[in-house]
Amino acid sequence: MVNARRRTALLLRLAPLAMTLAALLASASRARAREIFFDYGSHTGADDALELVDIALARIVYSELGCPSDPVWLKLVATEGEALFVQLGMPLIEALRRVRPSLALVGPGLPRPGRLPFEVPAGLGAQVFATGGVREPRVVRGPVAAARSWLLLERRIVLPATGSYYLVAWSPEKRRVRLWIALGEEETEEISNVDDPEERATAFHQPWTAPDLSAPCAPARPPGRAPSAAACAHAAGPAGGALPAAAAGLAAAGLAARAARRLRRRRAPRR
Repeated sequence: MVNARRRTALLLRLAPLAMTLAALLASASRARAREIFFDYGSHTGADDALELVDIALARIVYSELGCPSDPVWLKLVATEGEALFVQLGMPLIEALRRVRPSLALVGPGLPRPGRLPFEVPAGLGAQVFATGGVREPRVVRGPVAAARSWLLLERRIVLPATGSYYLVAWSPEKRRVRLWIALGEEETEEISNVDDPEERATAFHQPWTAPDLSAPCAPARPPGRAPSAAACAHAAGPAGGALPAAAAGLAAAGLAARAARRLRRRRAPRR
């Protein structure tokens, strides 16, 4: 009788723990039930946009916008009356605290586009969602690896016509920024365009993997002038194979030394 009571008491104490564990496992399963994509600067226009079919399926696209500050383009095919659920966020990295990227929906039946930092395909309109007015974005747990992010934008948009639409994200201030675009809500088989997507998503949210985040891109130089070694290193960035800081410093020092030698030769008395 006593043993039975003890077993009952033990089961009652373990029940909340079991429920919590079950909830965590269910949450992890839901987090993985989406398509995961990484953009490495290869989807910078309508012609090479990352194509996604069925806008209802849950997806997330991670992108680092480097220099020369190109936007990232996603292509969707939808029918009139479909609802597009979309979110725009950034990893919670202190260097990005004041950065505010923008998002635009480009497609048929939308208003005539105003001035944008990219070319809109002929016959399409655009709806722009700026996040500059977001003072304190909500902190959320990401759908992959449970990493923390700032949620800058969340919209559900009823599409006005049948055809091809584009989601375009960019930095109005032309800064280096990491961002993610999530769309759709229906769970789907977990697929990705890279190996080990969860590990890559975790690294995406770590500041040490991109020490120059939020740095402004240098303005384009006129043709005929060779960029400095430092400018080349900044334009390449970590994802593009930039020189490490020490190597960039050595390159800059070498340029300075050569300039000093040329100056001394010009000042030296001629024989």
